[in-house]
Amino acid sequence: MNRKIIYINSIIIAILALTATLSGLFWKELYKHDTVSMAAQSMGQDLITLNIAIPILLFSLYLIRRNSLRGTLIWMGTIFYFLYSYGAMSFLTSYNQLFLVYIALFSISLYTFIYGLLSLDVNKIKSSTSPGVTIKLAGVFLIFSGAMLALMWIKMIIDSLLIGAPPSVLESYTTLVIQAMDIGIVFPATLIAGLLILKDNEWGYAIVSIFLIKASLLGTAILSMIYFMAQNGVKIDLEQAMFFIIVTVLGIIITVTFYSRIKGSINENKYIELNKGDKESLSG
Repeated sequence: MNRKIIYINSIIIAILALTATLSGLFWKELYKHDTVSMAAQSMGQDLITLNIAIPILLFSLYLIRRNSLRGTLIWMGTIFYFLYSYGAMSFLTSYNQLFLVYIALFSISLYTFIYGLLSLDVNKIKSSTSPGVTIKLAGVFLIFSGAMLALMWIKMIIDSLLIGAPPSVLESYTTLVIQAMDIGIVFPATLIAGLLILKDNEWGYAIVSIFLIKASLLGTAILSMIYFMAQNGVKIDLEQAMFFIIVTVLGIIITVTFYSRIKGSINENKYIELNKGDKESLSG
């Protein structure tokens, strides 16, 4: 990985996210075109992004500077969180003054994540992870939680079709953006990642480690959303709330345990060779 790209893109993401979250929490008119429920959810996520996701992103840069493999994977998982979160904000949140900021966050996070994924040394990640039941448990957890999430949304959609009325969560919006992302992208990705690590495939170790960070951050954000919704008088689906509470707590425990089994550092010689190649291509 070219660290200059990592540092510059991450700092831009942090600055833009700082702007978006502070505006969302303190600019009272920003979410005025959204429903009470959606505004509450947006503010709940703003709080977690501001106080947890941005600090973790910046701390992961410090770990990367120290050649930490663990830090690189935490960084990838955090970038994935920003990619998912601001992709959803770009497509779902009612148009407001920060629309271009959401798009910028989504775009930079997307291409930074792709760059990071293509630059990963997956064999190094596998060889640096101690084998054990935790590794298999992480794969099973991702498959189970992804499947349960997809089934929960599918059931909600089928129930609405049977009664001939749109789902209550649709409110005044035109389509179910989050549900489409979770059913069409998240569930297949968790299934693939879980199966790969159960088969001891090196890509499984890389993708699972990234997904665990993203899931822990997003799960925490969802719990914050639920709290903000309750504070604003929005009716909460208790079954869905309990599902997210259990999955988030289990996910954080599994993530901490999984990462405790990752040892080793970034291949510094490979990094030097990559930078040297970049400089030679520029000078040529």
